[in-house]
Amino acid sequence: MHLLLFLACTGSTEKTAFPDVLTPIEEMKVEAPEGSSSEPYPETYEVLSADEGDYAWVHLRGYIQSDMSTVWDSIRNDLVYVNQREVASYEIEELDSDIYDFVFQVYNDVENIVMVEFTNEWRHVATEGTKDVPEEVTIRWQKIEGTEFIASIEGSIQIIPVADGRKDVVEVQVIEHLSATLDQESSALIFVEDLFERWALVSHGQEIPAYE
Repeated sequence: MHLLLFLACTGSTEKTAFPDVLTPIEEMKVEAPEGSSSEPYPETYEVLSADEGDYAWVHLRGYIQSDMSTVWDSIRNDLVYVNQREVASYEIEELDSDIYDFVFQVYNDVENIVMVEFTNEWRHVATEGTKDVPEEVTIRWQKIEGTEFIASIEGSIQIIPVADGRKDVVEVQVIEHLSATLDQESSALIFVEDLFERWALVSHGQEIPAYE
């Protein structure tokens, strides 16, 4: 594990306000994957990342070849959105909301030299269509409490229809910002790429491989 190898002791936590927002973090900085005449929407992605010093960012844009409802359902599978490579154990609580269609709080335990704990909150809403028949989905997540060695995590996902109206494929746009003591760009990039790969597998009913 890269992010927390430096830890020797910690008991302090920080709480972070999570504003009610229904938009992505920022505009996408990467183009969609280039298709072909036979397959204009290949199930792959393009990704771009950088370390700005205070934080690192990752932008991923790709296609998953399944319908909107299945893709949204798949991203709500904890094997997809919880960091399976880094987190030793976790618990999930689903919360009621008058604003969002789904809200999950994830209590994460990461063990490396010492146990580190932090909580992420994930919020989902059908920004077009309805919860039962979504036409566009926006997701936001953020670290809301936990170890100060991860100063902040925030991200957004959009699931949007493709331009020609096909129903058997959607475009997905993922952005993460991570501020941490070490390896923030590498950690964010690995998580976002892993998330896409797990997401595509679950969308097709396939098993997720174990990480060593």
